[in-house]
Amino acid sequence: MIRSSALYISLIISILIVLVCGSMLLIGYTYKMEERKYERMDLLNRNAGSAKLILMGDDFIKDSVQRTDLFGNGDDSVLLEKRQWGAYELGLVKSYANTDTVKNAFLIGALLTDTLKVLYLTDEDRPVSISGKSKISGTAYLPKSGIRAAYVDGTGYEDRTLIYGAIKDSERMMPLPDKAMLKYLNALLETENLAEEVLPDTLSNSFFYAVKRIHQHRETVISERFKAHGNVIISSDSLIEVIAGSMLDQVILVAPQVRIGTGFKGRLQVIASDSIVVGDSVKLAYPSALMVLKNDTAEFQAGIKIGKNTEIRGQLFAWEKAKTLLMPIISLDAGTVIKGEVWCKGYVALNKTVRIHGSVSAIRLMAKVSSAIYENYLIDVVLDKTRRSRYYLSSRLMNMETKRGRLLCKVN
Repeated sequence: MIRSSALYISLIISILIVLVCGSMLLIGYTYKMEERKYERMDLLNRNAGSAKLILMGDDFIKDSVQRTDLFGNGDDSVLLEKRQWGAYELGLVKSYANTDTVKNAFLIGALLTDTLKVLYLTDEDRPVSISGKSKISGTAYLPKSGIRAAYVDGTGYEDRTLIYGAIKDSERMMPLPDKAMLKYLNALLETENLAEEVLPDTLSNSFFYAVKRIHQHRETVISERFKAHGNVIISSDSLIEVIAGSMLDQVILVAPQVRIGTGFKGRLQVIASDSIVVGDSVKLAYPSALMVLKNDTAEFQAGIKIGKNTEIRGQLFAWEKAKTLLMPIISLDAGTVIKGEVWCKGYVALNKTVRIHGSVSAIRLMAKVSSAIYENYLIDVVLDKTRRSRYYLSSRLMNMETKRGRLLCKVN
């Protein structure tokens, strides 16, 4: 005789079996869905990678948006866009299938036209003089009058080798920068028709949105409480002053004059027409760029002045269209380290203990010892292209012959 409880137990066991089997089916279904999602995302990421290669090609039209099917089967649609962002190019990629989308925003850099160059000094029929603990490592493009050891304040050149690298003849003119990029940078300096906006305490804007530009007609002070990140341009009709403690990442500052306070740390690009002054102990992360483009009608000496013990990873650039008596000047104070490039259609003043891990290009060099100024002298200065990172990328601004871009860094 079967007890009545057996039916109850059988029912419970049946329910448990149904639950277990149902759970296994649900797990299998979920796993399959996740697997398909992973495959879709993997495909989208691979398509985004292919789209990046298209964007970095020289034949892709800048300031345009293109929608394309990579392989013509209807499953590999991508949206491509390339535009200028300061000294660099900005690439935007959207890879999508159904409701899934992968977005990538990145800066595009340029390979150096001459990876061995450490110094380019135009030929004005004057030799270069080297003194003290100076050292030049790399290929130097010098006037035909060459380089010589010299005594300054009773101290001679301490080494026997003048240059650790090749010596080549320079031309009488500086190599020209990219004209299209100069036009773009000058256009950013045109602020007459911009309406004034209030500068908030925080600014964050994705590169997939329209540029957020905050312009003020008066002097603009970026306080220590201010934070800005991404697709943001801050401009002023007169002066922008950046206080240490503020947080600026990937933003662009545009004004006739820009001052960066002592102790500031960040990553930014600065475009000015008069001057850029950087205080002591400032650290600008890669890829940063400081650019001065002198106005054609200006009757003063434009330039960039870098304080003591400052480190900049990126580019310093000073330009004037027609050579004048008051040529632009880039001045680097004692203990400063530049990891990148210094390019000036004018003077580059290198004070004692300055180190350039990259290259310097100029019409003339300058050194100041006590109250004396020496032209085309290097005194206790290190120019070493071998200390520059092997992964360093420049911009087309100073490497216009580079045909294909390279992925410089990802942005938001």
